Amino acid sequence: MENRKFFENLKIWSKRKHRLLEKYLPPFSAKVASTTINREVYCVDGFAGAAKYDDGSEGSPVLMAKFSDVCSYWSRPVNLKIINVEPDLETFNSLEIATQDWKLKGLVENIHNRFDDSVQTILMGIGNSPTLFFIDPFGPTGVYFSHLIPILQRKSSITELIINFDTDGLYRIACAAISQNINPKTAQTNAKIVTSVIGSDNWLNQFSVTKPTTEKGEEILLQEYITNLCKYGFIVVDYAIKEALNTKPKYHFIYCTRHNDGSYLMNDFIRAEEDLIYGEYVEDNLPMFQEEASLFKEIQNRRANLRKIIISFLEKNSKVNRRQIKHQLMIENFGFFDTKDYTAVVKQLLEENVLREKTGKKRINDEDILEYFPR
Repeated sequence: MENRKFFENLKIWSKRKHRLLEKYLPPFSAKVASTTINREVYCVDGFAGAAKYDDGSEGSPVLMAKFSDVCSYWSRPVNLKIINVEPDLETFNSLEIATQDWKLKGLVENIHNRFDDSVQTILMGIGNSPTLFFIDPFGPTGVYFSHLIPILQRKSSITELIINFDTDGLYRIACAAISQNINPKTAQTNAKIVTSVIGSDNWLNQFSVTKPTTEKGEEILLQEYITNLCKYGFIVVDYAIKEALNTKPKYHFIYCTRHNDGSYLMNDFIRAEEDLIYGEYVEDNLPMFQEEASLFKEIQNRRANLRKIIISFLEKNSKVNRRQIKHQLMIENFGFFDTKDYTAVVKQLLEENVLREKTGKKRINDEDILEYFPR
């Protein structure tokens, strides 16, 4: 079985995905628990898998279960509950064994079923509790957009999703849908599959007319998918998960939230992940030039680029505060610059009197109005 082979060992791109999940869970849980009376928070792992890889590495169900122990001992404890969904019986049995200690504590519930067949039951069980849905299907067609709609329509504003979107696999199916070399009925079936995953069929005309390159085609599919998610009131951003710095993305890590703070946090975690990838690349490929290609110099270069972007923004918005600068540009340049980059560049512009606060102070907060004085 192909997905059983997938669980033989933890791939490096899966490690990156899990690191982002592990970094995000603590601030998410602490923040959203404060909005509830019972401090109860849910994480739903829609495609849980076996919980442990054959090489002993821990999968997302165990990582989340272990964290539920950690946050139960905080000074302000969080009651984090995990719901795992897995349809394959053999894999489900492995999941049951790996999480049995947390099941006994009432922190983990495992559902032996398909994700799409479990959504309504899960939504009834969690009620209006804050919930993070981790949707990590095996392959490009594991989740149709219609499966997500009940989640996207949840009344609770604290509904967040992390979706792993296989642009590469979906692009290949999209190409088969417009190919002149396959049976028309098969092509039509492929087109319906892509439309079902993305949630609309605008991609089809673009593919038929322009016959896009791989990079452009994947971008068309990704952006149409993001646009459809945004229709439900979410801030939606994506990050290309790669094996190494200059390799093709394995898939896109899509994060959906209704709260600015969440997007800021995820942006910074992704920037940190990119810095880690950069460090690995320099160590492996430029051992003789580590000083010249140091992360410090890389940060200096990216802040120089950010300065240009901020200046361009200020030329159109001459009176703004730091929060507005950060919010607008962070969404447009998600994962490229972290909060420290924005703070450092704005500080530099203040020191140079390119930006000025009305009373002349140089140490500002996010709400202070700043005026742009071009040189």
